[in-house]
Amino acid sequence: MKLLDRTLRTYLVYSGVVILISTPVFYGVIDKLFIDDVDEALLLRKQTIQQQLGRFTNEQVMFNWRDLEGNTLLRPVVARTPIRDSIYDAVYTEQVEPGISEPEPFRELSARLIYRSHPVHLITRISLVEREDLLQAVVLTQAGLLTLLLVGFLLLNRRIARRLWQPFYVTLEKLRQFEVDGNEPLHLSSSDIVEFDELNQTLRGLTSRSHQTYLGQKEFTEHAAHEMQTPLAIFQAKLERLSQTQPLTDEQADLLGSLNGVTVRLSRLNKSLLLLARIENHLYGQTESVNASLLVDYLLNQATESMQAKGVRLVRTGLKEGPILQTNRSLLESLQANLLSNAIRYTPPGGQITVDLQPQAFSIANTGEPLSIPPDKLFARFQKGEAQTGGVGLGLAIAKKVADVNGYTLTYRYQANQHLFLLTMG
Repeated sequence: MKLLDRTLRTYLVYSGVVILISTPVFYGVIDKLFIDDVDEALLLRKQTIQQQLGRFTNEQVMFNWRDLEGNTLLRPVVARTPIRDSIYDAVYTEQVEPGISEPEPFRELSARLIYRSHPVHLITRISLVEREDLLQAVVLTQAGLLTLLLVGFLLLNRRIARRLWQPFYVTLEKLRQFEVDGNEPLHLSSSDIVEFDELNQTLRGLTSRSHQTYLGQKEFTEHAAHEMQTPLAIFQAKLERLSQTQPLTDEQADLLGSLNGVTVRLSRLNKSLLLLARIENHLYGQTESVNASLLVDYLLNQATESMQAKGVRLVRTGLKEGPILQTNRSLLESLQANLLSNAIRYTPPGGQITVDLQPQAFSIANTGEPLSIPPDKLFARFQKGEAQTGGVGLGLAIAKKVADVNGYTLTYRYQANQHLFLLTMG
């Protein structure tokens, strides 16, 4: 989840809680204010009626009096019946249409008045029918305004945040495109936001140090490989001459064979390091038209003996002719040969290797147990499985480097008990 989305989600949850809590609270407050206003109106009506009682000529006229709405009554006080001022809720049935009556809520005041030194019972009420409509309108208006405020805040916050975070996304994109083995340093522009500017300065220093470290390791590898080349050739030649001397005991022959095997491995390692150095330094010649199917068939023919020795079955699928690739033949041969050699090396006896060639893809799959190393480290240098295969751990690194140089994509996945290497060439 993006940081901006997480922040907005937090705001949204908080605002939702506030709306859920504030709406009933606001409803209660408005209802209380409305009731207090009605009670105040009832008390004011009581005072007005008390002042107007003197206009009645006698009690009979007074008790027959009604207001226009019929919501105020004057009654004589029953003897020994105490009357105290009280306001309460009451419900009366009102006729809304002929033959149709509905209950209607009222707020009613019962009070004691004085007419010519005699107590009078006042009953007056105010309808609360408009109370629900008013409260509903007020609450809906309040909820609508809060929702509008929330939506506006979220949209405004998202727009402002995107503009504020734009330098970060620019930095992130440039960091994705940065290659430690490239010749271009990481160019990051300054920002008026202090945190982003500090981040850019830190990344510039970090990538610069990483590039210098890479160049040092690369230079050391190149020099070491070149310096080892001549001594290895001399050592191997001396071993061959020594093995031809007579007589040799069985023990001496075994020792010489073991030394020769180590020398061969060192020679392969040296050649692989030199090949990597040449690829990284772009020291290969011009590209040419290469028939991929002919090259694949040539490599498979060369590897037939090795596969037969292990009892590995070969399945060749896909194109038999083409495609024609514009690339360096030596590099493409090295890539495909390393993938095929890796498949033969790690396929168990009696296993199967499937080679497929399509117009824009080349794949090699071999049966075998799952990897003993993380897949994301598979193309790193000197990475080997647990099996003792005699490899130097640079074959897949070379294949990946060749793919990158040619603009191809080399991926790996394990499915259906098979290791699959897919080279996408389009």
